[in-house]
Amino acid sequence: MLLARGHLVETMAMQHNLLRRGVFVDADEVQASRESSPLLFGGTQRPVLPFAAQWDAVEKRLTALLANYRDAQFLSGIRDVESMITIASEEHADQTIYSVIRHDQERFAAYGITHSIHVACVCSILAKRLGWSKKNRETVINAALTMNLSIIGLQGELARSESAPTRQQRQLIHVHPAESVRMLQDAGVTDEDWLQAVEQHHESPNGGGYPYGTKHKLSELSQMIRFADIFTAKYSARKNRAAMPSRQAAQSVYLASDGHPIASALLKEFGIYPPGCFVLLKSGETAVTIRRGHTPTAPLVAVVRDKNGLPIKEPLLRDTVLPQYAVLRTLPNQPTQYDTAIQRLYTLTAE
Repeated sequence: MLLARGHLVETMAMQHNLLRRGVFVDADEVQASRESSPLLFGGTQRPVLPFAAQWDAVEKRLTALLANYRDAQFLSGIRDVESMITIASEEHADQTIYSVIRHDQERFAAYGITHSIHVACVCSILAKRLGWSKKNRETVINAALTMNLSIIGLQGELARSESAPTRQQRQLIHVHPAESVRMLQDAGVTDEDWLQAVEQHHESPNGGGYPYGTKHKLSELSQMIRFADIFTAKYSARKNRAAMPSRQAAQSVYLASDGHPIASALLKEFGIYPPGCFVLLKSGETAVTIRRGHTPTAPLVAVVRDKNGLPIKEPLLRDTVLPQYAVLRTLPNQPTQYDTAIQRLYTLTAE
């Protein structure tokens, strides 16, 4: 027994010691949690799964759904995925952002699926910040998950290709919003807001979008998807293009938006030191952000390299509100062997 029930963990050093020794909970509480927690995708019971395992399950589920949109379970399946993304972004917002920013950039073949999930997560987080209704939040997530239904496979092909799209591929891209709407209607979608958001997610107020060049009466849902789509595409690598840092990507979207409220919300959520970005500390250590702090410039971070640039055995928690650990600047994204250990840090810094 390390701590009594309700004991306050007062220092970062205590958190680190708990992590090193192993943290345990009462077996009866675990059983109660299992009995009360909903199944990942429907049902009444499920075991308690690590966040990363649930994240992988969402991807596998969406992959199967988008490959079989005529299946009788398609609509209920999409709503299950929407529910999981809503829960993740509401209850584990920082870990959701971390998973989006730190995704494996080399999995080009899965780009279409992961991109749809990332856009849906960003939309969920922005909709909450902007105070959208439950109905609109659900609809924009559903639309984001299905916006590229007609070109999911093509997106993977383009991501892993070193050459520019062919004329035929460009044509498929140009018509994909309308084609995706047709496929969704075939699948039984009747929600006009959902269909309109998919149809207009590449339309722009200046008339320069596609497939129709519409610039009037664009739905707010479609424009949220458009901004989230551009942002997540910018920070995702392709075979022939490096990823843009998330901070730069968010700033780019905002500057091109003429101050649109949705783009402004995007910048506030992702534009300083979002979870998953690498930073250099005043101590000389290299760290990855794992939680946003009380101020935008003072996140909670996990050190992965010491001041000499050498990998450390276990990540160390640092609160950058302390002057000696203040963030000096962001660093380029880099591979790390500590993602599993950082998952443990999330359990110790639970909100």
